[in-house]
Amino acid sequence: MANENVENAKADAKKMMSDIGTKAAYAKADLEADVEKAKATFGNKSDLEKKAAYVKADLSADVKKAKANLGNKVAHAKADAEKTKAS
Repeated sequence: MANENVENAKADAKKMMSDIGTKAAYAKADLEADVEKAKATFGNKSDLEKKAAYVKADLSADVKKAKANLGNKVAHAKADAEKTKAS
């Protein structure tokens, strides 16, 4: 019983760490997109080039967020498998 509780606590901790990592990845992706948008805004570019840079920055952020989400879901699935194994 005690071993099962320890294994469940470990699995929950892994889930929490994964969630924190996902939130950090989201923040980093948003920050990088904002930096790219700022570069486009203050550069000597046409309006079309600025819009393209904005779209590129947003798409890049979305891809990074999707990758973080996928990693988070995999980590949660592994933790749930460990919990089931411990039961």
